[in-house]
Amino acid sequence: MILPAMGVVTDIIPVFSRRSIFGYTAIAASSLAIAFVGYLVWGHHMFTSGMSDTARIIFSFLTFIVAVPSGVKIFNWIASLYKGSIRMDAPLLYVMGFIFLFSIGGFTGLMQGALSRTFTCTAPISSSRTFTT
Repeated sequence: MILPAMGVVTDIIPVFSRRSIFGYTAIAASSLAIAFVGYLVWGHHMFTSGMSDTARIIFSFLTFIVAVPSGVKIFNWIASLYKGSIRMDAPLLYVMGFIFLFSIGGFTGLMQGALSRTFTCTAPISSSRTFTT
């Protein structure tokens, strides 16, 4: 669900920074990695539902792994803006907001993926406050 928005961000940044996108191959590979690993992380929404300890560990690991290609994307987007002739129009402001919110959502998603934290904070308000779900 997030991959089309990431594609839009990847298209907007070179236009408004007047530079080619940094690490296009890495961005394309990270899109495939997010699609593949993202398909497998559904179990992190059910840590307290009685699944086995092995399943909890696997889903926690996969939740942490999906942060790696996401970090690659954020790094490449920011590197594309670095030393560019940036034109701050509305589409680029949208992109900057997207990068900021996606970063904050990723950090809260990592906290949700930690098994020790999940069991101490199982209240519905704690589970729903992450930006990534």
